[in-house]
Amino acid sequence: MSILSHELAAVVREMGPGRCVLLMGASGSGKSTLAARLAAATGAVVVSYDSHQRLTDGDTGTEPVGERALAAAWAELDGHCAAGRLAIVDGTHCQPERRAAVRAIAAAHGMGTVVLVLRASLPVCLARQGLRQRQVPDTDVARQHAAVTASLPALVGEGHTAVLQLTADGL
Repeated sequence: MSILSHELAAVVREMGPGRCVLLMGASGSGKSTLAARLAAATGAVVVSYDSHQRLTDGDTGTEPVGERALAAAWAELDGHCAAGRLAIVDGTHCQPERRAAVRAIAAAHGMGTVVLVLRASLPVCLARQGLRQRQVPDTDVARQHAAVTASLPALVGEGHTAVLQLTADGL
């Protein structure tokens, strides 16, 4: 894994009982790869917005995650939090309202949120998108990348238990 070992150690320390992990990064930054690895290492469950979007009637693989997919993912997350399971939420989370929704679901069950921001360069994100079956348009990736960067100063003030930034170009 290309994430530095001390960064990964910090992530694992912050994960655990009473936590909900919220991944944040542009498409192609490595969120799904990291989610799978962390889940395997910790026994966490992964709630994926993209997986719920794929189950939506009429999904062609090019749409952004819609409201029905978000509602289904958040209902799944609510069930995991209610059961006390460590959950990793896999989505770009460029929008503050989506981060707030995850934080509210976790808080309703006495859990805090840990935000893991995956910082991959825009060229790396775009290159990874070119290799995927379900591709996000370059303009959307660039917009997400800019939104993640712009959100960084505000994250600490949003009420999360912890905010960690991980280098992810080689993930």
